[in-house]
Amino acid sequence: MSATNRISAVALGPDDRAEREEWLAALARVIDANAYCLGPEVAAFEAKVQSLLDVPHAVGLANGTDALRLGLLALGVGAGDEVVVPAFTFFATASSAAHIGARPVFADVDPATLTLAPAALERALTGRTRAIVPVHLYGQAADMAGIARIAGARGIQILEDAAQAFGVRYRGGPLGALGAAGTFSFYPTKNLGAPGDAGMLITRDAALATRVRALRMHGDAGGYRHEHLGWNARMDGFSAAILSLKLDRLAAVQSARSRNAEYYVRAFADRSLGEHVRLLGRTAGSEHCWHQFVIRARSRDALRAHLAARGIDTGLHYPASLPEQSAFAYLGHRRGEFPAAESAGKEVLALPVHHRLREADLARVAAAIAEFYKDAP
Repeated sequence: MSATNRISAVALGPDDRAEREEWLAALARVIDANAYCLGPEVAAFEAKVQSLLDVPHAVGLANGTDALRLGLLALGVGAGDEVVVPAFTFFATASSAAHIGARPVFADVDPATLTLAPAALERALTGRTRAIVPVHLYGQAADMAGIARIAGARGIQILEDAAQAFGVRYRGGPLGALGAAGTFSFYPTKNLGAPGDAGMLITRDAALATRVRALRMHGDAGGYRHEHLGWNARMDGFSAAILSLKLDRLAAVQSARSRNAEYYVRAFADRSLGEHVRLLGRTAGSEHCWHQFVIRARSRDALRAHLAARGIDTGLHYPASLPEQSAFAYLGHRRGEFPAAESAGKEVLALPVHHRLREADLARVAAAIAEFYKDAP
């Protein structure tokens, strides 16, 4: 299969020559202003996000992981505290807590949506729980109503991991602004992607925003007066300049992603795939940005190889639950403790859904999947 006929799992870089020229002009502005770390482009991007999401504070950061770590620190989480996270998500959600000396405590996910299950969350809470980090996985919200009810009853703070769901709203409110604070990643594959690593924290709490702004500058409160142990987590001017441009195109990009996702939903409903392929459930009250279009597939690895042989790239997000990761072996978990998360790791497969796909590409993906299961028992 030639590279030109291959269906990529992601869409990186400018969409066309005109957008490429916009990128180059934006980068030239940063160079001419010598504004490489923070500076006017970062401030402008922060202001645009505040306006779009209707939040008073948006803090540009170096990446989504820094946003999680600084958010936890700003909430007062530290050594000996416990932070509840879903057992099925990207590694950084849990490692960010571990890096600041806290103990990540895993809670199983809802089998339908694969987001944090409120009932499992409630069982995971202890007297040492200092924060809850729900993940808005694959582009839709976790059950924030249920999570907020439990957190509010215990007086526990919520830090939303919205790395995969920028711009998504839940019951009318923007994700990231439903708890004490929320974090985003602008890794290039996200629905709003930078030309490299970049991230952000948003909040309605002015004091918390002030702490995060200091923490991203080694805890400097001004004039080399370091009041906290922060580190270098500043967003760079190049990323901010490109992100501002892409923010202007986000609505069109999102419309295309949604259209592609709807095609898959119709295609799989029309085909007799039975128990071979299952779609994930939708969180009531949540929009979806379709950062990933994920199916649960029988014989997943064989299906993935079948698609690859036909020039169709896919993603594996994620092949194992977090408690199964060797880096967390010290927590002493055993297989079987988180059945929904462990089952997901064996079945999930992300299909191409990005905005550059044509309907013919989507049809080719759906047909290849149907072909694989045609004679399956």
